[in-house]
Parts: sequence; structure tokens; C-alpha cells
Amino acid sequence: MRRQPWDPGLQVERTALAWMRTCLSLVVVALIAFRFAAHESLALALGLGAIVVPLALLALWLAWRRFRASSARLAEGRRLPDALLPVTMAIVTTLTGVLGFVYVVLER
Repeated sequence: MRRQPWDPGLQVERTALAWMRTCLSLVVVALIAFRFAAHESLALALGLGAIVVPLALLALWLAWRRFRASSARLAEGRRLPDALLPVTMAIVTTLTGVLGFVYVVLER
């Protein structure tokens, strides 16, 4: 009997749930930042909000897709998926930070 090198399902599921919580948190933070920034510059807030929220939702979808692919690939003994999810999350986090920074700068 061949022993599997991972906990079937739980490790991948915990990681996916962590990514999904992070994505949803970023959507909430982006919407809150958008609300505050909109008082100073509605055009800039709309522009950044139109980029950040869809990217965060894209990252949520990528987390779900990565979970499904990781489960299947681990069961088959193949390599895990690419790094598209972490890259997307880095972009969303950076854009959310820019939105917050712009708000602080414009408020002065």
C-alpha cells in the first residue's frame, strides 16, 4: 500500500478557505476606502474602485479554482497550480493601499 504524502482534502481546503477570507476582506476594505475617498475625489475613487473590487472578486474565483485544481492534482500526483492567485492578491492589495494613500493625501 502506497502512503499519501498529504492530508487528503483538509490541507488544500484550509488553504482555499484562507484565500477566500482574504479576498472577501479585501473587497470590504476596498469598499470602505472607496466610500471615504469618494468624499474628496469621486472620479479617482470610482476609477480605483472599478479596478480593485473586480480584481478582488477575480482573486476569489481563482481561489476556488485553485482549490479544485489542487485537490485533483494532488490525488493524481501532479504538480500544483501556478501562482496566478498570489500575484492577483498582491495587485489588489497594492491598489487598495493606493486608494487609502490617495485618500489621506487628498484629505490634507
